[in-house]
Amino acid sequence: MAAPFFMKISKHIFNILKFKMGSTRPACGPIKVQWELTYHCNLKCGHCHIWETPLDQIRDTTITLDQQKKILDDLAANDVGHVSFSGGEMFLQKTVYELIAHAKGLGMKVGGNSNAFLISPKIANKIAECGLDMLYISMDGDNASTHDKIRGVNGAFDKVFEAVKNLRAAKPEMGIFFNTTVNRRNVSQLTGVARLARENGIDGLTIEITNTFEKYSPSEDLIITDDQMPVLRRQIEELFHEYPELLPHQRDYFAEFDTYLKNRDELYRYRCAAGVLSAQIHPNGDLFPCPVAFRKIGNLTEKSFGELWFSREADDLRMDIKEGRHPICWITCVSPLNQLLSNLSLFRFHKLLRPKTVRHILRKI
Repeated sequence: MAAPFFMKISKHIFNILKFKMGSTRPACGPIKVQWELTYHCNLKCGHCHIWETPLDQIRDTTITLDQQKKILDDLAANDVGHVSFSGGEMFLQKTVYELIAHAKGLGMKVGGNSNAFLISPKIANKIAECGLDMLYISMDGDNASTHDKIRGVNGAFDKVFEAVKNLRAAKPEMGIFFNTTVNRRNVSQLTGVARLARENGIDGLTIEITNTFEKYSPSEDLIITDDQMPVLRRQIEELFHEYPELLPHQRDYFAEFDTYLKNRDELYRYRCAAGVLSAQIHPNGDLFPCPVAFRKIGNLTEKSFGELWFSREADDLRMDIKEGRHPICWITCVSPLNQLLSNLSLFRFHKLLRPKTVRHILRKI
């Protein structure tokens, strides 16, 4: 087993170097694939309106278990190291446990993104049995009032901590992270969320600004305003001072929150690795370079992953991304990586070697 692992790592290192040297033709599949299994969701978040997708549309666009397994087979054959399932709510998709087990059997690391509302002791045991490596749980406030208001369902806050307790009992070694989407209602509560994470034995805290791209269509009353930026900056400083062990991402990533809100075109200075080092799959099998989903590469029920990934259409899309013909986002799936790769030079290589960041990356491959 050791030799294939190091061969896979070598291919990804070579792929990163090709990307850094300006290539738009990948040497292998991406390091990570994010897969939205369903748009069905049991919460009603204000910063994401996917939950409004009609149930008949959800049923019509969900592919079969055999098709899902075939896609996982294709991902593994193209050296994908990590697959991360999400939704909607991933645990509303009945095939999720079998898919996690199948991906693990193919040698991939498997993560997930969940609101944790459904994770009873029984579900926690099923999660442990199928082999999930890590779970990112949404935590959008340091108290029930804030979190539940943003999430649109009473009791969501308490369900998070019930889920953490159940998961720790079922599989103590599984990585559990909080993910916080910063918005107008919770901008002053980031240190409070970090305190809760530390008190409850959470392994880390990932934070992203409320993004405004069309897919999520966030409510206007959640977008952070200029007068709140000093509060956000102070919260970030306090996080790095009081809770540094929880933060896998570098300070530079947080420094660009202001840029995203005020002049996001400046962020084109970071070449985006989407479509080379990461990819996104939708419930119907559509393949995209990233969660923004601004242009489709193809559909995985019609062609294999390898056929699409190394197609002319994918190469053209990667060239458009390289030349800045894509929407700007600032989310944790790829933006911190874009910054790290921008620092990959003889004089700034030390920034890439931040121990916590390296550990965070290695957990995923």
